[in-house]
Amino acid sequence: MITDWIAQSGLIGLALLVIFGPGLLIGTGLRLRGLALWAAAPGVSVGLLSLLAIVFSYVGVRWGHLSVGIAVLITGAVVWGASLLVGRSRWRALRRPPHAASMTLLVAGLVVGVGLNAARLLTYIGLPTAISQTNDAVFHLNALRWIAETGSASSLDLTGVISGSTFYPSAWHAVASLVALDTELIPVAANVVALVIAAVIWPLGIAFLARVISRGDALITALAAALSAALMAFPQLMFEWGVLYPYALSVAIVPTAVALTIMTVRSWAGVRGADRIRVSAGTGVAAIFTVVATTLSQPSSVLVWAVLVMLWVTGALYAARRRATARGRAWIVATIIVGWIAVAVVWVVLVYLAGAVLWRAYRSPLAAAADVLLNSHSLLPPAIGMSVLLLVGLVLAVRGSRLRWVAIAWVGASMLYIISVSTDLRVIKRLLTGPWYGDSFRLAAIVPIIVVPLAAIGLAAIVRRVATIAATTDVATRRRPALALAAMAVIAITGAVSVAVSPVILLRVAAETDEQSRYTMNDRSYLSADEYELLRRLPGLVPEDALLIANPSTGAAFAFVLGERDIVPRTWSPPQSTAWDTIATDLRDAGEDAAVCKALAAYGQPAYVLDFGIGGTGPGEYLMPGMTDFDDQPGFEEIETQGDASLWRITACD
Repeated sequence: MITDWIAQSGLIGLALLVIFGPGLLIGTGLRLRGLALWAAAPGVSVGLLSLLAIVFSYVGVRWGHLSVGIAVLITGAVVWGASLLVGRSRWRALRRPPHAASMTLLVAGLVVGVGLNAARLLTYIGLPTAISQTNDAVFHLNALRWIAETGSASSLDLTGVISGSTFYPSAWHAVASLVALDTELIPVAANVVALVIAAVIWPLGIAFLARVISRGDALITALAAALSAALMAFPQLMFEWGVLYPYALSVAIVPTAVALTIMTVRSWAGVRGADRIRVSAGTGVAAIFTVVATTLSQPSSVLVWAVLVMLWVTGALYAARRRATARGRAWIVATIIVGWIAVAVVWVVLVYLAGAVLWRAYRSPLAAAADVLLNSHSLLPPAIGMSVLLLVGLVLAVRGSRLRWVAIAWVGASMLYIISVSTDLRVIKRLLTGPWYGDSFRLAAIVPIIVVPLAAIGLAAIVRRVATIAATTDVATRRRPALALAAMAVIAITGAVSVAVSPVILLRVAAETDEQSRYTMNDRSYLSADEYELLRRLPGLVPEDALLIANPSTGAAFAFVLGERDIVPRTWSPPQSTAWDTIATDLRDAGEDAAVCKALAAYGQPAYVLDFGIGGTGPGEYLMPGMTDFDDQPGFEEIETQGDASLWRITACD
């Protein structure tokens, strides 16, 4: 398996270039340095690319490597030009060169975090060509082929893949489309981008957030990087459940967006007069890009950013109230009220746009509370070690006023999760968890943003306490880096053993448990090996301009991306119309029922049908008896059979 991934090193390099290149160019122009630069680069890149996709569509420029490259260079030139006009001495760099020991700790933490996150994801996916055998994968992969055909990756156009015209956040698709060099590589590109999200963006972002909230504590920063792979809820869960590629990207960027926002406010408040803009402009512009990236990846994650920032702002302003004048205290109260009103407005809007809550309760309140304490959200295996470190971190956060907002954030995220899994009170559940569709898996993915820094704070306190007990203060100071490296070694060994012993942790959904990785393809998977092989052979079986039809819930809609042939519909769910109802129940009778041909005409008169079975009754599955069993039916000509899968030409409507 590992050799297959090594063989894709060129594509991995391209993904890193796409995701980091624009952000590094602009970030250096913004005077970002060190960890701030590297953590911000993905968010800046994604934000810029998602905006360019919208602009390109509006002005009629085709989305591609050349046009994007030119636009990125122009944007970078503008940023660098502005930086030079302001002047290096007046727009100062944002950090000093790091201490060698601090850099060593950070690199060690990132090596552990990157390695463990990569190992866990790669062992679950298996081969780089593997496809997530889930409903959402059909839409996401087909959307990448649609972008390649139409030349538009705009959030205002992407629903065109399913003949829609509404807004759909397309940041992930804009990025992944630049990694997929041709249609055949689309599944590989999706997996490679997932790898970069899980193993690179996330460890950098969570380490950066830990540094900012701990005010530059090198030990906490490095330990947060190492602990970034300690919870299954994120990033691993998002590539098993769904599959939620866009949401995973948005959540991975949130820590950096929060950290940059806090840095901007601190810089602004730290000086007076005209220098405020100069010292805060770099992080401020980067923060805007990352918030845009989060919004155009998955808007619900903007709420996570907004709530975390407002909790920090509220705590900071509340602490400053004692030093403020009467007018200053009034300003503080007004700022807090206006800020939370803005958050509430965005929350309500997202609740309305998301529609009805989709997921039902499957845990009791007491069991859900146990999930929170054991970090076993969504029925994942308990993370006892992280729970212990979390409790230590919570105690320290509550005792220290500067970190109390982080503890409050943990309580809030935990309450949202508990509500999502333990109650079906319609109004409460929709109002509080609606932006996430009441989905406990999405809400569980938020928790590590808070838990990992708290656990790092707890572990750092333990390391320092052990060092103090072990020797005199002077010696202890010298031994702390060694103890920190030892702690990282323990994290690395524990994680490696976990991956080796349980390379695939099967996902549990309510009372059911997956039988295998959702990337495994066989007779039990969403798309069987025979169906996959038949789809791959479509270019040699039907004309290039052919239109196919099938029961979409059987995985047949993968024909658009895998078979390079158009199909109705291009997603996993069926259209809602009387014509489709006729097709779903009576297509096999087309030779005897003229109403069927009339219904087919409503969908472009498809000339071929894929028979992947009758369908099912599970979530996201539909029984369509008219779209199977075409043997001996008048009006159908068999083209090819592969196991239980078959392709037929519809002759009844000729």
